[in-house]
Amino acid sequence: MTPRMIMWPAPDDLAPYISGYHLYVVGENDREPHRGAFEPAWASLRIVLTEDSEWRVRSGNGKWLSPPPVSLFGPSSLVTWSESQAGILIGAGIRPRGWLRLFAAPACDWADRIDEAPALGIMTPAAIRDEFRKTPHDDAVPCLFNALFRRVLRPPSAADKAIARIEAALVDPAIETVDALTQSTVLHVRRLERLALRAFGFPPKLLLRRARFLRSLHALRATGRGGGSTAIDLAYTDYSHFIRDSHDFLGMSPQAFLETDMPLLRRSLELRKAVLGTPAQALDCAPGVDPSH
Repeated sequence: MTPRMIMWPAPDDLAPYISGYHLYVVGENDREPHRGAFEPAWASLRIVLTEDSEWRVRSGNGKWLSPPPVSLFGPSSLVTWSESQAGILIGAGIRPRGWLRLFAAPACDWADRIDEAPALGIMTPAAIRDEFRKTPHDDAVPCLFNALFRRVLRPPSAADKAIARIEAALVDPAIETVDALTQSTVLHVRRLERLALRAFGFPPKLLLRRARFLRSLHALRATGRGGGSTAIDLAYTDYSHFIRDSHDFLGMSPQAFLETDMPLLRRSLELRKAVLGTPAQALDCAPGVDPSH
């Protein structure tokens, strides 16, 4: 089993709903687990293809758990820690508009939650795993995901365009407050709150804080230790404000997180930026939305 990591973008017809696909193949590590982390993000479907793979995850400071073979990682506001032995993991990122077209439950029911994935149409988790375990080669992974999602996506909801506007506004650094978000999306605050919980998993204020924090964390990672206060988002009142957010989202200071030895995370961030355009799923642009709108 040759260790490797590959990512693929979703095709244009699925891009508003799916953020991309990934394959992680990890080998033995002298009996030591491979340690990594998933930063706060939208939802993801993840499938373990190897039998008896040892993998466990922990959301924030919660308890360690072993995800089912076909797992849904709900939208997250906390870092998810990961420890694994040798194995093969594939996955697909699910955007807010995709959530509404795939799942009946509101996204807030899955906030910071990891559990067995619900059935997708008539495809049970067992059927999904069986289909993907027949993958003949790496490049078949995106083809199988494309076929699966085209088969099970429900028609767009009446809220689809409003959710797209919210998604686009959340990654605009100029939008710093809920009031500005309502103006940008042309939504009454009550409707904005309902749609945020239904499709995004969290209230609007937390979504804005998460986007601001992730922009700053990745700017700090790019500039290094010396970047500090000049790298963070201008919406922060000062650097200590950023550090408080870091403890809320990561459970530690930003520098402590950046200095944690996690080769899988570093490689994943680099590969994601090269292939998908941003290092963090929650910072992606909103496909199909005119940025000048």
